[in-house]
Amino acid sequence: MIADVEEQVERLKEERNAVIVAHHYAPIEVHAVADVLSDSRGFFDALRNGLNADVVVVIAPTFFADIAATILPDKTILLPVEAECPVAHHRALSFERVCAFKNSYPGIPLVCYATSPLNTKLLADMVAFPGEVVQTVDTIESPEVLFVGERNCAHDAVMRCKKKVIPYPDNPVCNVYNAATIHDVMRLRKRYPEGCVMVHPECKPEVVMAADYVMGTGDMYRVIRAQKDVETYILGTEIGFVQRMSYEFPEKTFVQLCPYLICNVFKVFRIETIVESLERMHRVVHVDPVVSERISYLFDGAATSTR
Repeated sequence: MIADVEEQVERLKEERNAVIVAHHYAPIEVHAVADVLSDSRGFFDALRNGLNADVVVVIAPTFFADIAATILPDKTILLPVEAECPVAHHRALSFERVCAFKNSYPGIPLVCYATSPLNTKLLADMVAFPGEVVQTVDTIESPEVLFVGERNCAHDAVMRCKKKVIPYPDNPVCNVYNAATIHDVMRLRKRYPEGCVMVHPECKPEVVMAADYVMGTGDMYRVIRAQKDVETYILGTEIGFVQRMSYEFPEKTFVQLCPYLICNVFKVFRIETIVESLERMHRVVHVDPVVSERISYLFDGAATSTR
């Protein structure tokens, strides 16, 4: 029974003095036991604000756990299942290749997407979280900025930033968000003419151009909560966020823009894996302390770059 397992999790959290920080793309069953449930920005803010715990269980891909271990070096970080994001660990984002790109533009600051390898962040002047690339780039006092991370986000930054953005030419694309097409937007606008279309900036450029809102899911949540006169939302987001909105706002209608917006990297987390990790205290995340010390300042900058 799910209820019995939830009770196990709560007991183990108390015994271990642990908190669970989960991304809302994780399976809905995990949401019930999470102490923090949000997008990457909410995840990051929770870490920066401090967590009254000895153990932090991360329910998100490995790069989130790496960031947690960097920001909270004195806490035990558990990652119940090793889940590698294909973008964050793409070979094109290796330190050596990004270093060569940066060296081609001496003196120009580099913004690195949070969804990237930890070592590659050593080359960054600032880190941008998903949904915040434009805002982050525009805070930098330079007429030109390099951006390394994800291809569609880079295109969005080139189009919307107030300065020249030079994207890394080998930025990988998120195949999940890239699955949505302009035909999906047209089809659902016809079916729901009063619907509000909200999409993530990792969607295709033509999908972004056709949307009413382009933002991260944390900002989407705030807009949906604030808007009282909109009844239907067409969401170009991963299915986990759509499910969360349907649960928290049952009086509204939520339609997923495309049925292929499902990230299996998040779906490996089950409530049983949390129990196992807390019981055995295994899958502890370790990061190179030298790397951690050298990049920790980037997250101080990210904390004040937006919102």
